[in-house]
Amino acid sequence: MAKNRVQVNYLDFTFTVFAKYDVWQLSFKNPNDGKVVKRSTKLPSTPSNLIAVRKEIIPSLVEYLTGQIDTVQEEKEFTLDEFAEEYFELHKARVREHTASKNKKHYHNHIKPYFGHRLIISIKPIELEKWQISLKKDYKPLTIQKYRSVLFSIFDEAIRNELIQVNPLSKVIAPKINKSFDKSENDEIYPFSKAELQNILENSDGYMYNFILLMYSTGIRPGEIIALKWEDIDFDRKQIDVHKTIVHGTIGHPKTPSSVRKVDMLPTTEKALKLQYKFTKDYEYIFINASKKHFYSHDIINLKFKKVLMLSAVESRSLYNLRHSFASQLISDGEDIVWVSRTLGHLDVSITLKYYTKFIKEDEETRLKKISKIGANFGANFLT
Repeated sequence: MAKNRVQVNYLDFTFTVFAKYDVWQLSFKNPNDGKVVKRSTKLPSTPSNLIAVRKEIIPSLVEYLTGQIDTVQEEKEFTLDEFAEEYFELHKARVREHTASKNKKHYHNHIKPYFGHRLIISIKPIELEKWQISLKKDYKPLTIQKYRSVLFSIFDEAIRNELIQVNPLSKVIAPKINKSFDKSENDEIYPFSKAELQNILENSDGYMYNFILLMYSTGIRPGEIIALKWEDIDFDRKQIDVHKTIVHGTIGHPKTPSSVRKVDMLPTTEKALKLQYKFTKDYEYIFINASKKHFYSHDIINLKFKKVLMLSAVESRSLYNLRHSFASQLISDGEDIVWVSRTLGHLDVSITLKYYTKFIKEDEETRLKKISKIGANFGANFLT
């Protein structure tokens, strides 16, 4: 429902538009005689009819009374679709290309069909809440939040451009995410145990064996692995040059500036690469698809990985957990966390600790030695 009363200025007239008996009414002072005039527009008091009153009825009435029309261009009122087009042009320059493409796809598939034709100013919280509820029939709360985030950002941009005053989606409670949702469908850290990895590798062959072993022994992201070329591998210095990624067929920069890095080659890493070299030594990319070109994305590898997990009787989870397994196992074994952080491509150790602190373990003997060492320095003078 639109506002019950709005004021509209047009030339020398000031109109009050208000709803009465569910119909838009007009009230204005005639500048010729100073008398207040009230008229019914006979239009139902809906948001779209309010626009018709402002843009058509009031100009026509003033022209009838005075013979004048406002030649000044009225400020444009955007439909959501019109403004979204402007927004996504700006969005491309602010985020990585694949992120912009994904968000635009979310808009066209899940937002535009509901609100694309509507003026931004006319979209109300109750309609947005109904939209969220309708999505629950087919999508999980986490997925709905992704769609919601896109629309929320569009509304925020509209506020910055003074098209609306309040983000209507801010008045709608986001769907609650159930913490027990399927681990295989999210990025929750759920690493494989050593026994599980042994089982997984025993049930893998060909390039899948080599891919799994490479990712597990380096923590390199799957999109970064499919972007690797043989020229990025230095067997003499035992290093891998990670400086690009592939997302939806597009070769671009890694996730963050710190993700551009040199990754040390462990013996298991070298084994995986030398095994793969037998398959693709005559090609540019280390991992290639059936067409002998680089993979369009790692999605197909993730699907094959799920089949390997099923064959191995290992609980299903995403390919990304091979990266988590690399980090969590090394940290649990007490390896240098600075080295682990740098290998993962994290900006600093605090990011690594944020995600993997729970995997830092120590036995009782180690704990007691640590207490003794710390205690020898801290507050020792108070013990005498």
